[in-house]
Amino acid sequence: MQPDVYIVLEHYNSQPLLHESLLPPSMNFVGGMELKGILVRFLVWNRTQRKGSVTLELVVLIPLFILLSLIAWQLFLSGMAVIDTHAAVRDAVRVASTTGDTDEAEKQGKDSFGQSRGYKLKRLDVKIENDEAIAKAKVEIPILFLASKPITYETEEKAPALNTYNFASPLIMGNGQLGFPVANPTISSHFGIRTDPFTGKTKRHYGIDFPAPIGTPIYAAEDGIVKYAGPAGNYGYLVIIDHGGGLETYYAHMYSHQVKVFTGQQVKRGQQIAAVGSNGRSTGPHLHFEVRSGGAPVDPLPFLSE
Repeated sequence: MQPDVYIVLEHYNSQPLLHESLLPPSMNFVGGMELKGILVRFLVWNRTQRKGSVTLELVVLIPLFILLSLIAWQLFLSGMAVIDTHAAVRDAVRVASTTGDTDEAEKQGKDSFGQSRGYKLKRLDVKIENDEAIAKAKVEIPILFLASKPITYETEEKAPALNTYNFASPLIMGNGQLGFPVANPTISSHFGIRTDPFTGKTKRHYGIDFPAPIGTPIYAAEDGIVKYAGPAGNYGYLVIIDHGGGLETYYAHMYSHQVKVFTGQQVKRGQQIAAVGSNGRSTGPHLHFEVRSGGAPVDPLPFLSE
């Protein structure tokens, strides 16, 4: 029987079927000859009975390999979606808690999530509630090998909202060196976190608002040089005065005909530079006044004095 088995092992229809060296060691001894014979007979049957059709390897092994590959890729895709979602809420809640600007926080969160063709960020909501920044995200992950609804994953993170007024630097303190930019001032909106009057969302307000009738004179808060005077989007017409030492003041929401200074002009404290308007992103006549130190907004109130 041994020679007959080896003839079948080496050749069938002039093609090698199975070489002894490819068999497991457990089959390369006398006691394994019966198992060898079974294996060889099965391969011979597979060739003869399935002649002209797809072999067993193509029918079973290749589809199985494809299925396992899809499952592995599905797991990888789901893992990446979870990682990106957590990155989005982490960065969104960080920006919201430190700046109070929920719009900027949402933008930062979406940037951190990035662009992916494999999964989609369906929702990213950021809000500040009870002195706490909250970010929630929802992502959809498609199922690669089934025509069904995608998997959804949701997560949420929270952090305390930092309501510090001077968020440029805790060491910068005002000294009352600036004069009020309008006469008989009242304040309708302070510096810091507030509800945006246009969107209803929580957002950082970078200055203070002095309500006044249109045409009310606006005065330079201190001696300086006009750094800019002209249109500035949501600010309407804007005047920026450089007072030296990194200190600048911003005057916003004027109309073009109300601006009375030009870029490069030297001005004196108390000199009229413009008049109150309601241009740009404004809900009514007022002066939006900012103080910036080293380019960063700071609370104007400690800098102001009569």
